Amino acid sequence: MNFFKHLKPKNEKIQVNLGIKELKKTLDSRGKNFHFKWLSENSFIISLNFSFGSNLLFDVNYANTKSDIIAEGKIAELNDSESTIILKTKSKYWLTFILLLPVLVLFFELTFDLGIPFPFFFVFPIAYVILINFIKTEDEKLIHKFKEHLKKEINNALQQRI
Repeated sequence: MNFFKHLKPKNEKIQVNLGIKELKKTLDSRGKNFHFKWLSENSFIISLNFSFGSNLLFDVNYANTKSDIIAEGKIAELNDSESTIILKTKSKYWLTFILLLPVLVLFFELTFDLGIPFPFFFVFPIAYVILINFIKTEDEKLIHKFKEHLKKEINNALQQRI
């Protein structure tokens, strides 16, 4: 079992029945419940408007985003009426640095016998797993919100054609 598999970036491929120009209009529409910013002609970045964990615990403010829960998107046109969106979430390898403190404390406990109670060493791994799952859930929530918005806007665009 790969314990750190949740730290890897998640890739999501979405195929839509719109040309690239129509898709761009759809993505620029109002009423999104996530933050959206174009980076170039065919790439963009999305983030949650507010992430409870990343905004309050880590206080990070990247350029073009509103939280640490980020996905980068690239649009590729297959033909005049089909496009592909490839979303890639941000890797979470920086969370491994949080493991350094308990390993350091364990080293000092074993070396200098500081008297730290043994059950203390089980608290941190449990909290770490909860944190990883929380961040994974927020990544999934961002992708879900993006897909729902895209689906709703594509249905609206198709209804307007009829």
